[in-house]
Amino acid sequence: MAVILPIASLILLVLIGSKLFHYRREALLAALMAWALIVTVLTEVLSLVGGLNAILLTLGWLAVTAGLAFFLWQAYGPRLLKAAPQHWFSPNAFIDLPATLKLSTVLLTLALLAIGATAVIAAPNHSDSMEYHLSRVMHWIQNGSVAHYPSHNIFQLYQNPWSEFAIAHLQILSHSDRFSGSVQWVSMLGSMFGTSLIAKELGARRNGQILAGIFAATMPMAVLQGSSTNNDHVVALWMVCFVYFALVTMRQGIRPLPVVCLGASLGLAILTKGTAYIYAFPFCLWLLLWGIKRLGWQMVKPMVGIMAIVIAINAGHYLRNFGLFGSPLGSPGDETGAAFGIKYLISNVVRNLALHADIVRNLHLEGVITPITGIVEKVITILHDVMGVDVSDPLTTSAKDPRFYVPGLSFNEDKAGNPLHLVIIFIATGLLLINGRLQQRRRLFFYWLASTGAFLLFCQLLTWSTPRCRLHLPIFILFAALVGTVIGNSLNRRVVNVLTIGLVLLSFQWVFNNQIRPLTGENTILTNPRLAQYFTTQPSLEKIYTNAAGEINEQSCGNVGMVYENISFEYPYWLLLKAPRKGFKLQHVGVVNDSQPMASKSPYNKFEPCLIMKTASSKLDETLDAEINVDGKVYREIWQQTEDTKSSQKSVQLFSAG
Repeated sequence: MAVILPIASLILLVLIGSKLFHYRREALLAALMAWALIVTVLTEVLSLVGGLNAILLTLGWLAVTAGLAFFLWQAYGPRLLKAAPQHWFSPNAFIDLPATLKLSTVLLTLALLAIGATAVIAAPNHSDSMEYHLSRVMHWIQNGSVAHYPSHNIFQLYQNPWSEFAIAHLQILSHSDRFSGSVQWVSMLGSMFGTSLIAKELGARRNGQILAGIFAATMPMAVLQGSSTNNDHVVALWMVCFVYFALVTMRQGIRPLPVVCLGASLGLAILTKGTAYIYAFPFCLWLLLWGIKRLGWQMVKPMVGIMAIVIAINAGHYLRNFGLFGSPLGSPGDETGAAFGIKYLISNVVRNLALHADIVRNLHLEGVITPITGIVEKVITILHDVMGVDVSDPLTTSAKDPRFYVPGLSFNEDKAGNPLHLVIIFIATGLLLINGRLQQRRRLFFYWLASTGAFLLFCQLLTWSTPRCRLHLPIFILFAALVGTVIGNSLNRRVVNVLTIGLVLLSFQWVFNNQIRPLTGENTILTNPRLAQYFTTQPSLEKIYTNAAGEINEQSCGNVGMVYENISFEYPYWLLLKAPRKGFKLQHVGVVNDSQPMASKSPYNKFEPCLIMKTASSKLDETLDAEINVDGKVYREIWQQTEDTKSSQKSVQLFSAG
């Protein structure tokens, strides 16, 4: 399959990187960044000519792979290929480990393989992926371009797109979504190795570096997202790369290669997720202050270079957003906080920390100790009463989750906290403050300050909701390096080694019991039909979606307009209708949001639907409209089906102009 080409390119990039960088882990991070830049360039260039399709993409990756292979052969010859297996897979490093670290390494490898298998075997089914992550990919494939298009779900347009760029390449080249989850899984591996490198840069010994990597990979949220098609692991990877090369720069001074890596990693982080601005700001400030102190005005040149790379990487997305929304950042969201001040900051800090409060169930101590989530909620409520702040203040609380509460242990990637890992971060912070013998203590303190600053900035700028724990993942991963260094250098080695085993063993419950992609129990990904897996988060929609697709196929209609009302669960339609395909097209019609102007531009204004498919969520027993007006043309209902849930009525209607 053509999907082998980007995989082969990544391997070649790793081999080239091994000659440019001192550490194998550095070479891996650099190769991942270079591969990501190739994905970005191919996507943007092919989109300019409407050529984001299987033929041109295959040719593009074939040229890249051949070029890398030729360069590798000409530059280093066969001796590199002969030495590569021994260089990368030498067993000596593993053999020299203590028995406890060998065991934790083996167990972690098994866990990672199980997560990777889940990513490949399971159907992508996270609700965000069904609504916009993968839906936008299907529109891009159909349009042959990542240009904006009319959409009822504005998230499909302005949200930062790099993770979906990579998914689009894999889907186009493999003609399936089997590899969609691998983007997050590979990013999880990269983040794990990257945090161990940061720990090394901070002064961690070998066991501390291993602890850092294991800490990053065993968080419940990390495990659950490792097989998903979200993008938090991806942005975490680029942030890890940025922070590592920032630390290298502050140790070695300004050098061309690390500066390029700084610009590339920061640019990719921003192109992946908007929260990267928050995560990166304190580390950028640290780097800037170091540069001013060390180099004075000479720091201007490398900073300009870094920013030029960042802007170049994001230029395509910025221009598309600016053209439609009048801002490079796109449509302003409703998830930013509207109240500022110390009491509101304290409010959001304690509420965000409370998302990781169920330590009792995390450690399986509920049979001995009563879970403390209720107590934590009462204490936080009392604290807010003392401060004179509403614990569910709408100015600092998301409308999607309007009432504050402390969630319990979860196996869902939207709500899974990291209680044990948070406790360990607090322990590492305490040890950092009291252990005056720590090497590079001043640098460790600044690292802690930057990581903590990212969390505080996050709490200040964004409203509270339970899914925020998903966005905490990159911050926890950055803290992993601090944990590995401080605990590894402060505590007895045997204690540290046993801690690594404990973290890995506890992580297996999330490896196997992922709520929407389970490996064990009833309806596992091995026994549940793949089609049913797409509807795991919305099971009430499977029947009406399937029947609607069957009805559309019987109508012999080539252009189907889509209307969504109070619902945007779109991706399964593309699969059921085997779209995109020749002679058949899906397009959003009747759009009334900021993307409405796109409907009047080519090629979207040439779309003439013979059927309108309206998918809606409404009040129970609400009467459905018998006709619909789209762009001044009346369509009358020819088919409908509804499904009632506890709180709403889900419906699909088909309308025809005839």
